[in-house]
Amino acid sequence: MKTILIPTDFSDISKNAVAYGFQLAQNIGAEIKLIHVLEIYKFAAGTSEAELISTILPAENIQEMEDTARKSFDNFLSDILPRVSTTVPYQTNVITGHLVNEMVVQSALPSIDLIILAVSGSQDLMTRFTHNTISAILSEAQCPVMVVPSNFAFRPMKQVVMASDFQKEELDMIANFLNSFNVFNPQITILHVTNRPVDFRTELKMAGMKQLVTEKTHYHNFDFRLKNHKNVVQGIIEQTAGADLLLMLKEHEGFFKSLFEASKAEKITHYLKIPMLSYRIENFAN
Repeated sequence: MKTILIPTDFSDISKNAVAYGFQLAQNIGAEIKLIHVLEIYKFAAGTSEAELISTILPAENIQEMEDTARKSFDNFLSDILPRVSTTVPYQTNVITGHLVNEMVVQSALPSIDLIILAVSGSQDLMTRFTHNTISAILSEAQCPVMVVPSNFAFRPMKQVVMASDFQKEELDMIANFLNSFNVFNPQITILHVTNRPVDFRTELKMAGMKQLVTEKTHYHNFDFRLKNHKNVVQGIIEQTAGADLLLMLKEHEGFFKSLFEASKAEKITHYLKIPMLSYRIENFAN
C-alpha cells in the first residue's frame, strides 16, 4: 500500500481519523494525502447529479476561501502531528467541488490505495461527514474504504473479524488485505451470521471456506465461527467485541443499509465501535 487518502473538514471528528491514518501509515510504510473539498456547488431542484450548477460566487471570494482552508490545514496539522510522533510523508490539497463526487474521482486514481473516513457517534459533534455522505462514498468509491469512529484511538490490527457470506471474492479480499496489512500478523476470524438455524448445509459451506482460505492464502492465523442471531447486523457487531477491525465486502447490502439508513433512530456507533474496512467486489470479479 502506497497512499492513503483522508478527506477532512477540520472538525475534531476528522482530526481523529487523520491521526489514525498517520499512525496506520507509519506502521505499513504508506504516504498520506489530505484533501479538503470546498463545496461551492449545489444541486438545482429537480436536476440530476450531472447537472451541477455553481452558486454565484466571485472568483476573489473563492480564492479567499481556498487561502483560508490552506491556513486551516496548518493549524489542523500543528495539533495532530506532535501527538502521533510520525515521520510519514504527506501532502495537503484544497479543491472545489462536491465532496462525494470528488472522493469517487480520487478513489479511481491508480495512486490511491485506501480512503479513510471519519464518522461521528454524537449529534452534538458537527461534521460534513454525515451518514448519508459516508454511505454514498462507500457505495461508489473504487478503492477500499475504512470508516473510523470518532472515539476510536489507533491500535495495531491484531484481531480482525471478517463478515462472510461464502462468496468466492472473499478469498481475493483476504489476500489483498494480508498483502497490505501483514505487518500486523493479525488473527482473522471468518464469521458467518445467519438468522436461520445453522444446518448441515451451512456447516458444509464453512468447512469449504476453511479449506479454500488455508490453501489459497498460505496464511494460517485464522479462526472460523458460525453464529445464529435473529438480527444479522447485531450478531456481526456483537462478535467484534475486543477486535481491532471489521472487514467485509461492500455487497453486504443489508448490513450497510442498517448502519447508514437515514431514517434509523440509532446512530452508527450504537453499532459500530471499531473501524470498518470494506472492499468492492468488482475489484475481484476477474
